[in-house]
Amino acid sequence: MKIKAYGIKQKGGKAEPFYYERNVGDNEVSVKVLYCAIARGDIQFISDDWGDTKFPLVPGHEILGIVEEIGSSVTTLSVGDQVGVGYQQAACFECEFCKAGNEQFCTQQKVIGVHCYGGLAEHIVVDHRFAFKLPPALHPAKSVPLLSSGLTVYSAIMHAQLLPNSVVGVSGAGGLGQLAIQFLNKMGHQAYAFSHSPEKKEMINQLGAEFILSSTPDDLSALNQKFDFIISTLNVAYDLDAFLKMLKPQGKFCVVASPLQKQPISIGLLYDYAQRSIYGNYVGSRKHMVDMLDFAAKHHIGSAVNVMPFSEMNKAIEKVRTGEINIRLVLENQE
Repeated sequence: MKIKAYGIKQKGGKAEPFYYERNVGDNEVSVKVLYCAIARGDIQFISDDWGDTKFPLVPGHEILGIVEEIGSSVTTLSVGDQVGVGYQQAACFECEFCKAGNEQFCTQQKVIGVHCYGGLAEHIVVDHRFAFKLPPALHPAKSVPLLSSGLTVYSAIMHAQLLPNSVVGVSGAGGLGQLAIQFLNKMGHQAYAFSHSPEKKEMINQLGAEFILSSTPDDLSALNQKFDFIISTLNVAYDLDAFLKMLKPQGKFCVVASPLQKQPISIGLLYDYAQRSIYGNYVGSRKHMVDMLDFAAKHHIGSAVNVMPFSEMNKAIEKVRTGEINIRLVLENQE
């Protein structure tokens, strides 16, 4: 089938109509795109910040749509189902990682921006095992960011294996951070959020966390050994040592985003009268996706979003690039 998409042909370029051929395989489904988010990660792909963008790029790795066609071997989805699609589109299902239920580590995986085209299109064709049926309780537009940002922070939190009523911190209150706050709060933990923006205090409080102004070092030092867990969603440079000092002796620090430049660290903070750990988290498994969507539906978790039509996609991309908008931006396909 011929798919109408919107591609970016060169680093830093504009989105323009782009067509490509893509047949529906036995294990695949064709999804009519209704909503597609434009996130900071899409801007980094457009700018080729990581050096692995494949041009022409069709951005958009958080997608919601309706199944229009199914392959001959697909039994878990039907035409008309509302589904979500995230960053990963395929895996081999034969390697050690896939067999262990960690498809996100498959060495043959295919992801948007590097191996395949994204959701800024009329349709997208994906392996049906990476198209997830959405619980009816989820609000369509507000649930779009769950499909990558939500999965990433949920999976990171699950890996921490937190004890009930843990003291937890979220560094950064952007798209990732806002969802992390909601998950941690609804899981019953004592949540705090670090932000350098005082104007975000009310929003952070409403999401279920106490606000901590991260631009005042003296305030941070007063929090030493307070936290069981801190998750960093920052993509700008920060004082990693200051956060490690805030962890209890067996505290855990998780990174789900990072600045492009290297971050200095005092290694001794991990073992000096302590057993602290740092780990990273890359998206999440298919099981975590299903669990996360169910949890979000049960607890009414979603993102505050600004919805714009596909026709304003380049305006939307620029808004995210310049930081003009401080809530998630979702494009709606109105055709």
